[in-house]
Amino acid sequence: MKPGYILTIILASVLILSFAIVQLNSDVLQKELQNPSYLSIREIDVKPVEVTSARINVNVTAYINHEGGKTRDAVMLIRAINSETRLLENQVSVPIPEIDSRLTKTLSVSTNINVERNGGYELNILLFDNGSIRDSGAVNILGLNALTPMSKRSGVNLNNIDFIVGGVSAGKVSIKSDIYLENKGPDVSDNLKMIVKAREATSNLIADKKNAETGAIANESTVVRSVELEVPEGYNYMVVVELWRGDIIINTWEKPVQLAPTKTMPKESVEKKTNIEVSKFVREAGVQQRASQEEEQRPNQPATPGFEIFAAISALLIMFILRRRS
Repeated sequence: MKPGYILTIILASVLILSFAIVQLNSDVLQKELQNPSYLSIREIDVKPVEVTSARINVNVTAYINHEGGKTRDAVMLIRAINSETRLLENQVSVPIPEIDSRLTKTLSVSTNINVERNGGYELNILLFDNGSIRDSGAVNILGLNALTPMSKRSGVNLNNIDFIVGGVSAGKVSIKSDIYLENKGPDVSDNLKMIVKAREATSNLIADKKNAETGAIANESTVVRSVELEVPEGYNYMVVVELWRGDIIINTWEKPVQLAPTKTMPKESVEKKTNIEVSKFVREAGVQQRASQEEEQRPNQPATPGFEIFAAISALLIMFILRRRS
């Protein structure tokens, strides 16, 4: 066979093969164009996962319907927009599993997004497939600051405080505070620290302060813890109960105690200045410490200053009288 015929056959084979490849790719592309994928958002669930004093981590789960052909590089993008400023707070993306099926199917796609606790947000959700947006949706989350941080959850609540006067002595009133604590949690509570303060209502001076413990409280039960405070008589107080876990204040409650009740005066009445004797609010330990400091700073002096001068003058007068008699 002549070389020219061989070359012709090779060229013809290459052309036929190239045409077949182009035709095959055209058919595949046409099928993909005829059967594109359809993604749509059906439902959106949002729930808190982790709550701190400053921020909150929320889980967003989208239920996505898929129809048509195979998805390519499908992604769900979530954007958190501040409801007041309309600024972008945060955004996250998560891949959508690929589906090669012409049957309708619902997917559950979930991810977490972190935002500030003090604020409200609009969560915009976008579905991408092959670089194009297929569907979008939005859900609003508000009142996040009402969620209690995990570090401050105890289940212990204060129901009431009863006050009993134990006695009056030297201008001091002994007040017994019965504190009713209820555990509304599902488990036995931890033994937490309590700080009970008596704060004067006008000046905010602390008249007395005591430490106590809640003890372990069974769930769905109430206990009474008693703390005795000693305050100056003739004043009104706000008794404050602080609940601590380690170095963190979990909760604070307060209730007034009126040892000097007042009546409501007409609006035309002149407001008078209240005289508060600050010395009555000095704790006993403070008085002893101040007295000892003054004693240390005081220089050594004779018991009767000036006595030597008086004695000398008296001696001179006696000598003068005796000389005149002689």
